[in-house]
Amino acid sequence: MSFLQKFSKLSVRAKAWWVLGLLVVFSIIVLLISGGNYYNKYSWILAQKTNNIVVLPQVRELPFSLGLDLQGGAHLVYEANVSGIPEADRNDAMESARDVIERRVNAFGVSEPVVQVNKGASGEYKIIAELAGIKDVKEAIKMIGETPILEFKEQNDALSVNAADIQQGSGEITVDPASLWKNTELTGKYLKRAILQFNPNDGSPEVSLEFNADGAKLFEDITARNLGKQVAIFLDGYVISAPTVNDKISGGQAVISGQFNIEEAKLLVKRLNSGALPVPVSLVSQQTVEASLGSKSIDNSLKAGLIGLLLVSIFMIIFYRLPGVLSVLSLIIYGFTILAIFKALPIWLALVLVVIMISLVFYTFNEIKIFTSTLALLFTIIGILLFFYALKPVTLSLSGIAGFILSIGIAVDANILIFARTREEIRAGKSVSQAVSDGFKRAWPSIRDGNVSTLITCLILMFFGTSVVQGFGTTLFIGVSVSLFSAIVITRTLSILVLGSWLENKPWLLGARKPKN
Repeated sequence: MSFLQKFSKLSVRAKAWWVLGLLVVFSIIVLLISGGNYYNKYSWILAQKTNNIVVLPQVRELPFSLGLDLQGGAHLVYEANVSGIPEADRNDAMESARDVIERRVNAFGVSEPVVQVNKGASGEYKIIAELAGIKDVKEAIKMIGETPILEFKEQNDALSVNAADIQQGSGEITVDPASLWKNTELTGKYLKRAILQFNPNDGSPEVSLEFNADGAKLFEDITARNLGKQVAIFLDGYVISAPTVNDKISGGQAVISGQFNIEEAKLLVKRLNSGALPVPVSLVSQQTVEASLGSKSIDNSLKAGLIGLLLVSIFMIIFYRLPGVLSVLSLIIYGFTILAIFKALPIWLALVLVVIMISLVFYTFNEIKIFTSTLALLFTIIGILLFFYALKPVTLSLSGIAGFILSIGIAVDANILIFARTREEIRAGKSVSQAVSDGFKRAWPSIRDGNVSTLITCLILMFFGTSVVQGFGTTLFIGVSVSLFSAIVITRTLSILVLGSWLENKPWLLGARKPKN
């Protein structure tokens, strides 16, 4: 007989003990993730006091990611030159430029950058970038790059080109006058990808360019009509390379070679792959931004959250007695789980946590006989989203902390619904064990409808809101999703094990009285 077959024959209470064991392991994991620095500090103190007789293993400390308002950063303002773009296309071009800058900043690991387009009253366009955690403005400017525009130009037949027209200096070839070259339609927007490679003859770094289908056709046409002539590759207004075309080139491949080192070549590849800016931009303002809230405000926010949690716990214990104590234990595990997901977890650890959570939810639904394909789809989607959120750090701003604190109230609300329905069942004359089972079944429709509507609202905020609103929606979504797990699995498991027949003669511990016969 397999383990699953043996497990299915166990009593409800025996199954609950197995689930509790898994929850204990789960709780230890999230506790070490969220409070790894405190654990390591305690283990070090313990080793010192016992002369290294008792040495606990160290865990990897994963920091929280704080937003610009909590840790400060860099504030950059770029002005865009849209004179060469038709007025009807300017808004789309600026949005594309914003996306390119945001991708470029993300490639360097900046947490939740705020990049937005601002149109002035006189029609000028500016791009504002706020980069949390970047205190060196020069580093921030280097991240974004100075107008990385890739262009291919051909000789201007109206002028003669000779070697004297091309001056070389400081590792780059500059052209004087600029009218020696004329524009073609081939630009960086047709670039598919850039790859770092090395010249087989001298080992110098080169950047290989691969164009998309449209770019490949343009490049073929350019080389076909310029046989025996030079075609110049411009980057940021400078000639990087100006080779002579010997044959028509098909396949959309080109190579940029120049006097740059490996690091410069890597940076160029990264900038090109993040996308070429569709409009030229120039930096007009730069400053370092201090944390608008400061450490004192952070401490006050955390203190407010702890006080709120304490008051909610006192209310639950006074009003619901023993079930209230169980809800507090559930909330503690809930809180540590949220904090663990806020950090960037290794892929295997994120997968383990999410699989445990969703598997136990499915198991609980099956046990109380309300499991449906719709619920399976809903929690599968929630599990996938939680998995991806656990892989990268959730940037905590003041709005994000507010979303987390609000989710605590929602988590408590689910417990209140469960305990209220359980009380009603007890007052109807049912045994405590039966009342707990039926209370969960009766409370679930209200929990489902309230939480699903909140999750839908969170998704709207996450996908259509500004960055601050997105932070609020993200933390609230994670909080509500985990609250479903804590209410459905943790509270129910503790209730089955604690709220048993021994309470039949102690109704005051439940805050309910059975009707007199």
